[in-house]
Formats: sequence, C-alpha cells, structure tokens
Amino acid sequence: MGFSEEKIALYRELVYSFTISKDGDTYKIEIDFKGKAPNAVYELQLGQEVDYKSIDGYTAKLTLTVEDGKSVESYYYGDKDLKWTVTRSVEGNVMTAVTKLADTELTQKLNKA
Repeated sequence: MGFSEEKIALYRELVYSFTISKDGDTYKIEIDFKGKAPNAVYELQLGQEVDYKSIDGYTAKLTLTVEDGKSVESYYYGDKDLKWTVTRSVEGNVMTAVTKLADTELTQKLNKA
C-alpha cells in the first residue's frame, strides 16, 4: 500500500481496544483507537460485504466468515488491487490475529483487559 514514515509510526505505536458482540445474525465490531484516530463501528453479517475505512483514510471492502472456529476478515482494496486476510482466534484471555498479504504474514497477540 505504500505507507509514509508517519503512518508506519502511527501503526507501530497504535494502542486500541475493540468489542465484538452478536445480535441474531448480525455481528457488531466497535473499535476504540484511544484518541489516535476516530473510533469505528461496523455491523455485518457473515458472508456480506461492507465498506471498511482504515485509520489512514482508504476504503476497502470487508467480508467476515468463520473457518474452523476462527473469524476470517477478507479485505479488498480496489484502488491498488490488494487483497489480504485477518484470521482471529481466542484462547483464554489472548486473541491471536494473523494478517496475510501476499507472501507477508504478521501475527499479533492481544490481551483481554
């Protein structure tokens, strides 16, 4: 995607929390960026595409699915023809988020507060 040094620093130092809840077939994701970016709320159903807006302003398409008990977020950024996924799993108080973009993989461990 081509991040500036400023954006790299923003992502590197980003502290955030989020809440996932379910009401019927609808999942609600609330993200609190702790003042570093505007908070975000997404409501989506499995398999349905929604617009996702990044903290640095681009808009991608997001589709949520579940595979082997893990949530899989599939993103498509049409302006640069980029596709990536984020696979999330929870064990105890730790959520593991694995982001894959082409041959690159990033693993994050997030602790429940």
